[in-house]
Amino acid sequence: MLEPIPEPSRGLSADVAIPLVVDLDGTLLLGDSLVENFSVVLFRKPIDALGALLAIRDRAAFKRRLAGHALLELADMPWREDLVALLRTERARGRAVHLVTAADQAVADGVAEALGLFDSATGSDGVRNLKGEAKLAHLRARFPDGFLYAGDSPADLPLFAAAKGAVLCDVAKSVAGAVATSGTPVLATLARPRAGTRVWLKALRVHQWSKNVLLFVPLFVGHVFTDPAKVAAAIAGFLVLSLMVSGTYLLNDIADLGADRRHPTKRRRAFASGALSLTVGLTVAPLMIVCAIAAGALLSPAFALMLLIYLGLTTAYSLVLKREPLTDVFVIGCLFTLRVAMGAAVVGLGQSPWLLSFALAFFVSLALAKRHAEVMRAARNDLVAIAGRGYRGDDWPLTLVFGVGAGLFSLIIMLLYLANDAAPSGFYRHAEWLYAVPVLMALWLQRIWLLAQRTELDDDPVVFALRDPRSLLLGTAVGVAFFVAI
Repeated sequence: MLEPIPEPSRGLSADVAIPLVVDLDGTLLLGDSLVENFSVVLFRKPIDALGALLAIRDRAAFKRRLAGHALLELADMPWREDLVALLRTERARGRAVHLVTAADQAVADGVAEALGLFDSATGSDGVRNLKGEAKLAHLRARFPDGFLYAGDSPADLPLFAAAKGAVLCDVAKSVAGAVATSGTPVLATLARPRAGTRVWLKALRVHQWSKNVLLFVPLFVGHVFTDPAKVAAAIAGFLVLSLMVSGTYLLNDIADLGADRRHPTKRRRAFASGALSLTVGLTVAPLMIVCAIAAGALLSPAFALMLLIYLGLTTAYSLVLKREPLTDVFVIGCLFTLRVAMGAAVVGLGQSPWLLSFALAFFVSLALAKRHAEVMRAARNDLVAIAGRGYRGDDWPLTLVFGVGAGLFSLIIMLLYLANDAAPSGFYRHAEWLYAVPVLMALWLQRIWLLAQRTELDDDPVVFALRDPRSLLLGTAVGVAFFVAI
């Protein structure tokens, strides 16, 4: 949003003979290209990222080493659209527009090529970090008759003070006050809404915490749901696991920036759109994960170990395994099964081979259902491959066979458990009611796979079930059957 008038279409009031110099990070770009570059290298070439950190004290050299990997996809970056519109207007009016940034020259050249807005683009050269006073010295030598300046940070204050006019982009009140005190006329103020609670809740995927209710399954099938201490331990475990899961979602979104920005809906995610800073994300996510592991260790060493396994699997999935067909859905099934195993560990119960075997087969089937819907959608749209995945449109018979087969296998495991373990155990007064559970779950699996085949399954099946009235009805019936059996 541009505040106040003049709007971009009306242009700036200053003489068009005065060139407009534009900063990149935080000004033209809704983010920091250095942090973006580091995060991309970190997730794609972690050894190279750690090697680049050796030069971090020399900012120019550090930027040059990262830029040498040339991994930034500049065409898809989140630009400040109102500033882009303003620059186009000024160029149409005859004003020269120059990009001068502390980012490396390779990044500056890439931005100039991607946007096609600038008469020249200048960045740091590996020796000189073009920021603050160094940038001011460059501009005074380059534009001795004066310049206008568009910037965003306290480091730009010397440039604002020396400019003949300022365009302020998301500046703090202290910076705006300093510019006013300097006497430099403010030609335009560009601002965007600050990231609020709603943005953070979406980024943390709080709605995905619903998957973590699987942690309570051992509490019920282990018949300890009347023990207040174990119920409290399960609730604490749920909160700790949710903290861990949200931290891994943040890291996954940062790792997926490029793919998300090319996606029609995922490009609106907090980091992909620039609504949240990558610097904040790369700080908050590891902190959440460390706190979760520490809290998990206080609850149960076995629970903490499983949290570490969960972290390792999700990291491997984000970096490599999500692009490996069929392996990806197996990993997703393992992550769901881990949630069940965590529930047993946190309340101090032994692990049930029956329960874990059923969970793995069942959740692999659900993961394949979601993937099958994506593959079917690609096949119907004549897409050869699914971006960011290892699947092709003609893989649908494979996902269908494996997915339905895994679902049926899970029901067989449940039936064997009921006949050989649950019914003879003496825990159930009316064990015959337990057989309603696999029947109801078979009905639900049929519904899930019908929707997947019709490409009408647009969400994770577990999340879908919590929003779907028919699924909720079947789930309620399963709960009633279980408690009647007791």
